[in-house]
Amino acid sequence: MPRAAARPSTHAAAIALTRAAGIFVALVALAGAAEAEAALLPVTLDPSVTREAVVAHGTRREAIVTTAPSAIRARVEALPAGARLLTAIAVPSTTAVPASTAGQPATAAPPVRFRILFDVDGASTTLYERVLDGADTRDQRWVDVGISLAAFQGRSGTFSFETTAVRPDSTGPAAAWWAPPLLGSCALEGPSLLLVTIDALRADRLGSAGYARPTTPRLDAFAADATRFTRAFSGGPKTVPSVPQILTGNYFYWQRPGRGLADLLGVGMPSRAIVNNPYVAVFLRNERPGFEAVHAGDLDARAITSAALRYLTAAGRCPSALYLHYLDTHTPYHAPPRWARRFIDRKAATTIGLAFDDVTGAWQDRYQDADKRRIADLYDGSLAYTDRQIGRLLRGLARRGRLDRTLVIVTADHGEELWDHHQFFHGQSLYDELLHVPLLVRFPSVGHGQVVEHLVRTVDIVPTIAEVLGHATAGGDGRSLRPLAAGAAEAEERTAFALVSSAEPRTPERQAVRTTGAKLVRNVADGQLEVYDLASDPKEKRNLGPAAPDAPALLRTLDGFRAQLDGKGYHVRLRGRSDRTVRYALDVTSIGTPVPLIAIDRLTLEPDDLIEFKPRASAFSLTGTLAPGDDDHVRFDVLWGVGTLKLALRVDGAKLPESALRLGARAVPAFATVDVTNPDLDGEPALAPPADAVTLELWRASPPATAAPAPALDDATRERLRQLGYVE
Repeated sequence: MPRAAARPSTHAAAIALTRAAGIFVALVALAGAAEAEAALLPVTLDPSVTREAVVAHGTRREAIVTTAPSAIRARVEALPAGARLLTAIAVPSTTAVPASTAGQPATAAPPVRFRILFDVDGASTTLYERVLDGADTRDQRWVDVGISLAAFQGRSGTFSFETTAVRPDSTGPAAAWWAPPLLGSCALEGPSLLLVTIDALRADRLGSAGYARPTTPRLDAFAADATRFTRAFSGGPKTVPSVPQILTGNYFYWQRPGRGLADLLGVGMPSRAIVNNPYVAVFLRNERPGFEAVHAGDLDARAITSAALRYLTAAGRCPSALYLHYLDTHTPYHAPPRWARRFIDRKAATTIGLAFDDVTGAWQDRYQDADKRRIADLYDGSLAYTDRQIGRLLRGLARRGRLDRTLVIVTADHGEELWDHHQFFHGQSLYDELLHVPLLVRFPSVGHGQVVEHLVRTVDIVPTIAEVLGHATAGGDGRSLRPLAAGAAEAEERTAFALVSSAEPRTPERQAVRTTGAKLVRNVADGQLEVYDLASDPKEKRNLGPAAPDAPALLRTLDGFRAQLDGKGYHVRLRGRSDRTVRYALDVTSIGTPVPLIAIDRLTLEPDDLIEFKPRASAFSLTGTLAPGDDDHVRFDVLWGVGTLKLALRVDGAKLPESALRLGARAVPAFATVDVTNPDLDGEPALAPPADAVTLELWRASPPATAAPAPALDDATRERLRQLGYVE
């Protein structure tokens, strides 16, 4: 049954507020299986002590920002059984430079002593004490703090969170940050969550899937004690859209009806995300609600596992949620030498050593067969290194007594092409080497040692989490996997859908549907169809085309998924002249700060009408012909709901006046530059009779979602993306 919403309970500690240093903090402990695992209610009043979003040491989180010396107090009544205090502490690594000394190097932040005390009837007990020095690289991180309160069960008292400067005479303020304190009830029996995604991991590279090399002995051992889904498919061939689809349970996540995983976790479960992929970090940091803390950076598998184990240690036995995204199987391949050497042929005639990062060279076919084998060997070595670290994670989970009370899910965002269709990397196609991913699920109570051969999708992960955690799902494209793990039969086979939502020249827009026995791929650029009989052609080498027997049914299924975007997004339509056929070329470009134009689709185009996708997914062009009375129509979405579009149209080689554009249902005349939030865009214009000139119309089919500024990618992030192979 769905878990009841958190509500006042006779077993809950009473809330008391104490003002100190201008801040109110209320800590709430909830007990009882129907209650939330943990709760907090901070309120800030004094500008000298604030609660705000802080990005520090690679982590974004809400934090209580203080300057030492400071003291924050909170009173609680009758601590329940299993109570545990959870917070985290940090200091900046440098001190801001005053305006009078601008241009001088930043100075080291002075060390700060953090203390947590609990006062009962005037007797004070120090629960925690630690000095953090921002100049010490070991302290340039958030330090998780978890304190068992078992010794104080049933007692009432006041918590004090104190900071003092170790060197009060140091230059600059002694800034100190607390994660908002959380009082968890660890006596609850509710399950925890561990969700792991491994970037660019093919399903066929695991030993449990039959791969001959010992790339994944630890994941194979885990699979033997979990449910292994042999036919699991991602909704996209690159991190965007695949990770947002996983975390929301929606293929068209930007139009989703529910909030997905972040909404399921809510305030009641402590949560953390530790990821190494700039795209994943951007998505997570813009989710509202979201994980309590998102730690992102250039973290290898060992660093991610170590950070995860520190968090689990602090959480104790309290139910919690942890999401990890490992990147080591993504280019550049640079596993530690021991692992890079694991599978290479040292006598091979290749100039490639123990690392590889030349994605552009691979795309330009610079490498010979021996080079390609070495690249694949390095991929396998990176996987073996990742497997070792995930094994360390799973052992740590078991040693902390959490494994049997945790829903553990291990999957990938997408696969990787290793020249299966004469190309390398990912995003460029919708063939199985990019969509077929591993999916291993260890349920707390069912499915151990099960192998499920039904087709499933990564959008099924959020509904599965919702069922196991006792939440009602909020709509979406997936269905829970738990019945399959329990051996239940399904009345209707699942169908997998996939798309390239952020199209670029190297990764053009495509859409696909897949059943157990067949696949259809639609190329949006020209409307051409590819159809494969997977029973006789599992490697997808023989395109049967639209004449294939399965093609009509598959196309109807694909159109059913596409119909989810009917009446949504932005639309461009050209109407032909009344007297003659014309040729046209239309450019649609996001100008200023470019924002992605996604899910571009051809609605009423002829086969000779072509869409061309531009770099950075922020522009496209449409070329074709318009017969008398004809209209050509495409739709697209603007990912962040903000931005400026420029439309440039040429007809028979002549540029149309910029004032020829018409907006929305009222056909408001407009110049070629349009703010996508302009209310004049609302509504589809009526189809007017053909005129003696080409008509260009732009409208928004549905009310805009709450606009949000596009996340800024600084130079360091862009360089990091280039290192990962995203040259566009």
